Amino acid sequence: MVLVYENEPLDNQDARGHFYHVCQGRIEQASLPIPAPDKPYECPQCGIELETEDFWVAQLKGSV
Repeated sequence: MVLVYENEPLDNQDARGHFYHVCQGRIEQASLPIPAPDKPYECPQCGIELETEDFWVAQLKGSV
């Protein structure tokens, strides 16, 4: 698991969840925005690249 998605507890159509990167076994404190298709997120600590598709998969599954 390298990406975690947490739903907002609000019961609202506009409520969105947050994505968190799991780096070296720890969930990072800061949530990540979904990156642009041509600019994947690269973690400066572990070097993993997370692309837009990874975020959508995490949202569907709850985590990737």
